[in-house]
Amino acid sequence: MDFLAQVKKAVELRLATEPSPPARSLPLVDFSKALGEFGIIAEYKRASPRGVVRLDMQPWAYFAMLQPYAAAFSVLTEPFWFLGDYRFIPMAKPFKPVLMKDFVLDKRQIEIAYGYGADAVLIIYRLVGREKAMELAEYAQRLGLTPVVEVDNLQDAKEAATWGGKIMLGINSRDLATLEVSFHKAIEIAKALRGDVDFIIESGISKPEEVEKACMLYAKGVLVGTALMKNPALIKELRHAAESCVSRR
Repeated sequence: MDFLAQVKKAVELRLATEPSPPARSLPLVDFSKALGEFGIIAEYKRASPRGVVRLDMQPWAYFAMLQPYAAAFSVLTEPFWFLGDYRFIPMAKPFKPVLMKDFVLDKRQIEIAYGYGADAVLIIYRLVGREKAMELAEYAQRLGLTPVVEVDNLQDAKEAATWGGKIMLGINSRDLATLEVSFHKAIEIAKALRGDVDFIIESGISKPEEVEKACMLYAKGVLVGTALMKNPALIKELRHAAESCVSRR
């Protein structure tokens, strides 16, 4: 069974036992506007399919530490591979707008994201396919959430860019079949999309020059997880690179 097949089975098991989502009590923020001209999205990521990232960094400490420099937070809620939890969303929300990252297969998961206070939700194109991705993105839009449609190849990116509506593309440097990371590949996809749709670049970003490259292609931002979890102070350098780029473009 390949990784995405395992993911689908795990989500089915989770949904079978998931309680009803709470009623939303937190304000809804326009995620795209929150990124401004270009923003750093700091991800709270305790683990990945490759193993543990960091367990000694408490979520509230992470959010408080990075709040002055991050435009938004991304929160992993998938419990098995990423050791995530829906409760991380309301912990992050007092500090910045929140993107919920999970393997979303069903509208119930979008309702859960909404109920816990997220402002955006990740939808992985390769996981669910074109029609389902469109259906989930439209449902998120109806709830007022920004759908971040994640793509890892140019064909999917071009297809998703034509949908219209208030979507944002998440160009993933990681190939979801092999889990290998290629920032160069993500940059090439971004070059082909420039001007067609709002997008961010995800995965494998750890250097100011990578932030600058994304910024110069008019991305809305970059999502940085592992590098910031291991060294939260890095965000100062990344933010400086972003601000310098915005002032020049």
